[in-house]
Amino acid sequence: MNKDWHSGHFCCWQCDESLTGQRYVLRDEHPYCIKCYESVFANGCEECNKIIGIDSKDLSYKDKHWHEACFLCNRCRVSLVDKQFGSKVDKIYCGNCYDAQFASRCDGCGEIFRADPGPIKAQIELKVLILKHVPSIPICE
Repeated sequence: MNKDWHSGHFCCWQCDESLTGQRYVLRDEHPYCIKCYESVFANGCEECNKIIGIDSKDLSYKDKHWHEACFLCNRCRVSLVDKQFGSKVDKIYCGNCYDAQFASRCDGCGEIFRADPGPIKAQIELKVLILKHVPSIPICE
């Protein structure tokens, strides 16, 4: 922002309160006080329904947002930060809970097919690869 202001004129774009000596956020070349910025632009947490403030990490997946401390498995409540997870009906699960609850099972041995890691594109490619190599998969005992 290359603008010059008298100290009394440097105000929040939303509430018009003075920002002189205050923390503020620039958005689209306009200054906002922290309170206004968070109420207008911050995301709400899917878990606790509170605002994810500018001093918090905002973790997102499929247009949903969580505080870092709220990004938990819906079933066992383990943290999913930096871990593989799956989603079903707008809920997120750790790999183990997702596999136990939703994974397909082999009709031969009853073992579950583990959740595929990586983005959806990689999962689709992996499934195609498995279909191409089915004859080489060992028969269950």
